[in-house]
Amino acid sequence: MIDLSYYQQLLKQKKDSNNYRSLNNFEFISSTKIKKNNHILTSFCSNDYLGLSFDKSVIKAAKDAISKYGSGAVSSRFISGNLSLYKILEQDIANYMNCDDSIIFSSGYNAAIGAIPALVGRNDIIIADKLIHSCLIDAAKLSKAKLLRFNHNDSNHCKKLLDQNRGNYNKCLIITESVFSMDGDLGKIKELHKLSDKYNSLLFIDYAHDIDMNEKFLADNIVKMGTLSKSIANLGGFIAANNIVIDYLRNYSKSLIYSTALCPSILAGSIKALEIIRQNNLQEKLHKNISLFCSVINKKYNKSAIIPIIVKDSFKALNFSQIIEEKGYLILAIRPPTVPKNSARLRITINANHTKDEIINLAKIINELILVNLL
Repeated sequence: MIDLSYYQQLLKQKKDSNNYRSLNNFEFISSTKIKKNNHILTSFCSNDYLGLSFDKSVIKAAKDAISKYGSGAVSSRFISGNLSLYKILEQDIANYMNCDDSIIFSSGYNAAIGAIPALVGRNDIIIADKLIHSCLIDAAKLSKAKLLRFNHNDSNHCKKLLDQNRGNYNKCLIITESVFSMDGDLGKIKELHKLSDKYNSLLFIDYAHDIDMNEKFLADNIVKMGTLSKSIANLGGFIAANNIVIDYLRNYSKSLIYSTALCPSILAGSIKALEIIRQNNLQEKLHKNISLFCSVINKKYNKSAIIPIIVKDSFKALNFSQIIEEKGYLILAIRPPTVPKNSARLRITINANHTKDEIINLAKIINELILVNLL
């Protein structure tokens, strides 16, 4: 009989450090309301920033696609799964991201592990921000390129690493995020782009949590990664770039070639969601909500829907989350290894559909918790 004590011990360590994870059952009622254990809560932990997950026209588009194309794609895009909806959505994404072309993957994770190992490999180097998402780190490791990390949002440290190492490798990929998923701060895109030009490198930017993606600039050495699962309220990931890079990825991205295509309902829903985003100023509504929340809790407004409340200790974060839930709001505690040690937090995300009262009430609860904690 196999000895599983090694795994058992690691699980015990997780529990002892208050970093053990379990899955809760939730039932969504709207883009801001969720049912947990028969209690309806106002959710402030969703990535549906623009509130489109329950939009009637998005849902209708998805239903219509099922009626027309069936429930699943049933094969790889390179066999018979490449529905005409893909062409429409990829062009829509390219236009939205201000790029020549785009390519869709089955998830953001698959986009990362498909693109990065295709773009660089042995004898190449990756220089990445210390706080990039786990999928980007995994992708960098899969590439077998040399991986170096620069201090978070420190373009001077990035330059130092480039000075010391760029000449020893063939290709170079600089990786950052436009909005960092756990801290909600903005990446140093312009500074890193100047460095990528100077050091003949590709700049790979993850736009997953960005709510103003269409405002970002384009250059031939920029590769943009994004997701359909947050503001676009569906499922999937994408890479947007110039024609050469996208055509290359179609031929060399393993997670694209060897994955089943996305369901027709996802593609059609995403097309409709992008149409709504382009035609309606949902971002302006969201920015007003973010600004309101930040003003009440006295935090700097930085155009990000992600607002972390750092409490350091995992047990304290869990306790605060429970207190907030008892008051009718859902905010989950984020703990290591998702964030560094001693940086457990409440990760608050604002939705365009949150009401003024909901935002102010939650902000007051947070202020009370901070005050008690300081005492």
